[in-house]
Amino acid sequence: MIPYYGRHGCKQFIRGKPIRFGYKLWSLASSSGYMYHMEPYGGSHTLLPETGLGQGPSVVLGLAEQAQLPQGCKFFHDNLFTSLALLDEMTKRRYGSSGTMRQNRLFDVPFKPQKDFMKLPRGTSEVLTQGDKLLFRWKDNNIVTVATNMEEKYNETSAKRWNKERRAFDKVPQPKSINQYNEHMGGVDIHDLQVSRYRISIRSKKWWWPIFAWTLNSALVNSHLFYRDVIGGTIDLLTFSRIVAQSLMQTFGTKTLSHGRRSLLASTVEDQARCDNTSHWPINTMHRFKRCRHCDQRTTYACEKCKAPLHIECFKIYHRR
Repeated sequence: MIPYYGRHGCKQFIRGKPIRFGYKLWSLASSSGYMYHMEPYGGSHTLLPETGLGQGPSVVLGLAEQAQLPQGCKFFHDNLFTSLALLDEMTKRRYGSSGTMRQNRLFDVPFKPQKDFMKLPRGTSEVLTQGDKLLFRWKDNNIVTVATNMEEKYNETSAKRWNKERRAFDKVPQPKSINQYNEHMGGVDIHDLQVSRYRISIRSKKWWWPIFAWTLNSALVNSHLFYRDVIGGTIDLLTFSRIVAQSLMQTFGTKTLSHGRRSLLASTVEDQARCDNTSHWPINTMHRFKRCRHCDQRTTYACEKCKAPLHIECFKIYHRR
């Protein structure tokens, strides 16, 4: 979400999010937080191909297509996007796909009733296969349902969980897919966190300004991650941002004008030159506006000899005083 509190048709409200009001983005990022592609959400006008599989699968497939990711890439997504139809389509496109699932998307999958499964001890798993898909439930504090096409058979590892009665950690069985999901999930959240650390604070009433400022912050975060991967080192984002800002100012910045008092000699020479009635011609500088030396209003005209910004109407008066 990009924070925005003005009025615009694309502004969204999502209850329970860190940023409740603003522009919504669909994003695809690596597990380290590097953003590959993003697409603004615009309802039916969102620029993502429609697959007929629903909003969640269409977003995943559309982002993968627009990011032009090669076959063999692995995708991890939460229960907003995961469906059995998505896994089938990802298998056809030779992508790995794994994600948590909502109960109402399981349809006719013959799992045990939730009430009966909740009575089982922590760490209990229930595994089913459906074509190239592996579906399983795992009993933790709550029931976790995961679907994946990246495993041919069920593999298990262990996880530490706090035991209130013993007041110590216990090792409980955990499906390997859940361990991988926890390890690789959350890249978009990492990117959002990095963007929010040093967000551009310049304000504007233009509706597009928050989006523009966010793209600069996002590009800076991506550049920082890319720099650390290629160059190495442990440079933090704040130091990297300062280096980038200093480099841009040195390359494209303008020197500040001196605010001290003008010397008496310089004023005398200028006054003598402007009143010598020799080679003073008005020209259009075609540059940005400057303040007229006579009336203090903005103008693009100046004296060719004196270099003083002057309106055409003020030209004769200035050179006769």
